[in-house]
Amino acid sequence: MTKSDSPERHRGHRDQPLCSLCLCGEKPFAIVGPVFPFRAGIAYCTTRLAEELSADVISFSRQFPKRFYPGGDDIDPTLPRAKADFIIDVMNPLTWLRAGWRLRRYDSVIFVWWVWLFAPAYLTMIALMRRRTRVILQCHNVGDKEPAAWKRWLTDRVLRRGDALVVHAQSEAREAWTRSGGRQIVKAFLPVHELGGAIPSRADARATLGITATNVALFFGHVRPFKGLDIALRAWPELKTDVLLVVAGEAWWEKAAKYEQLADAVKNNVRFDFRFIPDSEIATFFAAADVVLAPYRIEAQSGVALTAFHFARPVIATTVGGLPEIIDGSNGILIPPEDPSALANAVDEFFTTRDRAAMERAAAASARRYAWTEYAAVFAALLDRR
Repeated sequence: MTKSDSPERHRGHRDQPLCSLCLCGEKPFAIVGPVFPFRAGIAYCTTRLAEELSADVISFSRQFPKRFYPGGDDIDPTLPRAKADFIIDVMNPLTWLRAGWRLRRYDSVIFVWWVWLFAPAYLTMIALMRRRTRVILQCHNVGDKEPAAWKRWLTDRVLRRGDALVVHAQSEAREAWTRSGGRQIVKAFLPVHELGGAIPSRADARATLGITATNVALFFGHVRPFKGLDIALRAWPELKTDVLLVVAGEAWWEKAAKYEQLADAVKNNVRFDFRFIPDSEIATFFAAADVVLAPYRIEAQSGVALTAFHFARPVIATTVGGLPEIIDGSNGILIPPEDPSALANAVDEFFTTRDRAAMERAAAASARRYAWTEYAAVFAALLDRR
């Protein structure tokens, strides 16, 4: 091994915070996590954060084994391939060793955290890094969406290895502090998700989707039990207004037929599109909607709600996790969880008495408020050990 190849060669520049490049061409920090063309909001967030920080990225060659990913492929072929080293196979410990050795060259490493599955790989990598390397955990979820004691134990092992944890809701901040054993906790807003490319007009989007309804509500994303699609379907027969519910996303864990059966009484007012919606189609679905639904049972923060703001669409959501921190009476409506009647009343209120144009302006203003430059500055300060 030559001196230039040694993983110990780069020590960073303490007198120049967050320099983009040193003489050897290496950055003093890196991000470990999924990036494009992996699909969904977390890969988007990692890609954007890496761009804002000009960070090196160590990503996955295989992110999930099939049995832990009940949807289709976790790659979106419509997305560009981000600049990264795709070397971590979550099922191959040899790749964890290779990644951990690679990470020894960095002064600080940001690990993107959201599910227990990555605990063995992350713990191995952290163990191989230099002891003085600063570990920052970007926590999309502190808890697990389908909890179990053994998942909690694995997650806690990772949380306690972080020097600083960045979370996106006050409830998550409290839990992170407790479960990490009192590590430094930084609460930051999750920025708006600028997905989907160019935004069509509402009329053009509806024409593309073949929608003729006057009032349209959207339920978007992976359909998992915690997201409460069943609650929306139980609410729809109670509506006093005529509203089309568009459901767009893959059904996880529960079969699509279960939801179709729930909608039988209002099948003329519910349209299912049970498939992964690629990035190239996201703008069409959000632009076609008047309001976006998030009747979640649990959630740390909602990428769907933040995507809705990008398209200037108000959100009707439950008072769980960090949702009340981004949704107020101007850009959406909050309701209690597990309450189909409350959801039905909120949908009726939105379409009959609310100033919908003002709410769309407020949603667009929220998108400008949750900016990526400010979010990246939070990590810049932590990388600079401030």
